[in-house]
Amino acid sequence: MGLIFWWMPLAFAVLIAVVFGVLAVRRRRRPAPAKPQDSLAVAHSDRLTALPAYRSAMRRYRVLLASLLVVAIIAVVASVGLASRPSRQTLAQPELKNRDIVLCLDISGSMVDYDTRIVGVFAELSKKFTGERISLVLFNASAVTYFPLSSDYDYVGSQLKRLQTALANEDDSLLNGTLLGNGSSLIGDGLASCATRFDTPESDRSRSIILATDNLLAGKSIFTLPEAGQLASEKGIRVYGINPGDTKARDYLSALSTEYKNVVESTGGGYFPLDDPSAIPSIVDRITAEQAAAIPSPPQLIDQDIPQLPLGLLILGVAGVFVLAWRLRT
Repeated sequence: MGLIFWWMPLAFAVLIAVVFGVLAVRRRRRPAPAKPQDSLAVAHSDRLTALPAYRSAMRRYRVLLASLLVVAIIAVVASVGLASRPSRQTLAQPELKNRDIVLCLDISGSMVDYDTRIVGVFAELSKKFTGERISLVLFNASAVTYFPLSSDYDYVGSQLKRLQTALANEDDSLLNGTLLGNGSSLIGDGLASCATRFDTPESDRSRSIILATDNLLAGKSIFTLPEAGQLASEKGIRVYGINPGDTKARDYLSALSTEYKNVVESTGGGYFPLDDPSAIPSIVDRITAEQAAAIPSPPQLIDQDIPQLPLGLLILGVAGVFVLAWRLRT
């Protein structure tokens, strides 16, 4: 057992020493009190103090006073101990699910009106998982990793919020590294790049890609979308597609939507229009339904608070002070 704020008792001891030092100095410098002029001497007071009832009352008074002092000291010491946060260190080894999920986002010009909303969908999806590792890849003509695979969901959430803000403010820095291909919105190359972002391809892990694009190609890509889908299938990766272009307002993209749907479903994944309210729960259910064993994460040293003893003593001490103070008055 140890104290997180180990310096607290030392600081309290120094404070007490300073207070007693100041009181001692002031006592020495204080002049002797003058005898009051209107005081009246009482004769034979020793007879009063010799009475059994008087002695009994004085003993009782002194016991109560001493007890009050003891419980007050206990309460003060317990409060200092509680403020010092007594703790013990334990080794914890949380379990992680052996699933990896890469969020794959098309940030080309045709997606500008949808990307902020899609990142919101990604943020909702990330809140539904526990233990899985999540990554985000942005692509246009080429792909860049916005953040690598991580099971730190506070970090994942903060990065997605940061991306949402950047998209809303039309921050051009998001395009850095995404314009190195022959054209723009090279969906096949983007999906193929996302399929290579899994860092332990040799391990037995469930792998999924959540791809958000309208499949509107504007250039010459190395991989066609079907070829990229085949690559994902060969690597045992399931692709789940979210398509903001699958709406009546964009009927001219219907053929592209059909191709997109066929490719992702051929990997064992699923296809969802952006406006489909069942997209988030369906994707989560299908990913979590995949076989995944719990694996131990690296051991973590954790400080665990153990306030029970000082808290109990503090409660007893405060209660004792009130009870004894009341008894002294009576």
